[in-house]
Amino acid sequence: MEAIQEKAKLADERIQQLKSLIGTIGTRQLDPEIYINVLQEENTRLKARVQNLVDEMVTLENQRGVTQQYDFVNKTPKASTQSTAQPEKPVEVAQPVTKAAAPAAAAASSDQQDTKDKKEKKKKVTKEEKPAKPAANTAIDITRFDLRVGKIVSVEKHPDADSLYVEQIDVGEEKPRTVCSGLVKHLQINDLNQKLCIVLCNLKPAKMRGITSEAMVMCASTPDKVEILEPSSDCKPGDRIECEGYNCSSPDAQIKKELSDQILPDMTTNDKGEATFKGVLWKVANGKGAVKSKTLVNVPIK
Repeated sequence: MEAIQEKAKLADERIQQLKSLIGTIGTRQLDPEIYINVLQEENTRLKARVQNLVDEMVTLENQRGVTQQYDFVNKTPKASTQSTAQPEKPVEVAQPVTKAAAPAAAAASSDQQDTKDKKEKKKKVTKEEKPAKPAANTAIDITRFDLRVGKIVSVEKHPDADSLYVEQIDVGEEKPRTVCSGLVKHLQINDLNQKLCIVLCNLKPAKMRGITSEAMVMCASTPDKVEILEPSSDCKPGDRIECEGYNCSSPDAQIKKELSDQILPDMTTNDKGEATFKGVLWKVANGKGAVKSKTLVNVPIK
């Protein structure tokens, strides 16, 4: 790069000299012989400079291992046999195996084969034993709900919402769940505290005025009156709700409100106040009876 810049600088200087000579010829009628001599000398200097630059370039390329394709001295192309010839590979001479090394090599080979066989067997066993994934439940029905008996162990008003209670409900897990319910206008704290109820446990948690609600209390509901659904007194927190004709043993791990809103319209109390899904009774597992509202019959469950 430096050589190119120097050459460009030299060319600029020569151009300026030539312009000066041309001006002199025009004004002083310079002798043409003098002008020719000047040009010849200049040409000789430029050729020498170019040859020096070429020699420097060839030297640098040779140092870097670049094969020259042109002979700048004789001005003829070089034969490219060197660039196309492939280097001969050294012949590997097998070393005789000593008597002591032979058994060791055989043992190592045997160990490697055993390890390979074990890995292949393990892969086959894993592949065969891997259980098939169960088909996803796409039904829009009660089988998607995780309904359990719960016991309300404490109730208090929400600190930032006048219409909400905050309950702690035991649903058979290590610790109670926090549940926010809009029941202040319909029920007193004494109507809820220490009562058994039915809880929808797999509804996606949602924040309600800063407190995360982790489940929903199921109620028989009208615009004017709301009652919690209650199981029989011999039920325990965590008992599951079943519905004849529906396999409720494998509910979704979590459902969104959009799905629950499609299922709830088919849940009502019958003329005895018993909870039903499409007319089929809810029952607590292990024969512990139906789930009831105290007074509300033929009304939606929400």
